[in-house]
Amino acid sequence: MAPKLSEDLPPLLVGGKFMYVPVGSTGVSKIIEKYQRKLGSFGHIHESGGDTFIGKTLCVNPGSEYSEGILRGYIVDLKEKGLGQFYRVEG
Repeated sequence: MAPKLSEDLPPLLVGGKFMYVPVGSTGVSKIIEKYQRKLGSFGHIHESGGDTFIGKTLCVNPGSEYSEGILRGYIVDLKEKGLGQFYRVEG
């Protein structure tokens, strides 16, 4: 998710808050839905850190803030038959 931009590029505000829209690749989503791996690890959209499931696939994006000197990552416990716990970490 990232702020939706107007035609002249400033972010759109609704009720004084940024309006967010999905910005990920629809092609990548289709492959995740089709193959249902345990884990998908992403990081291109820095403003949109977080985790979600697409079917059985855990998808993570750490969302580091390089300009602030904050690096983020995930610790994921992969089990033979699925996922264990997962944690978002930063330093």
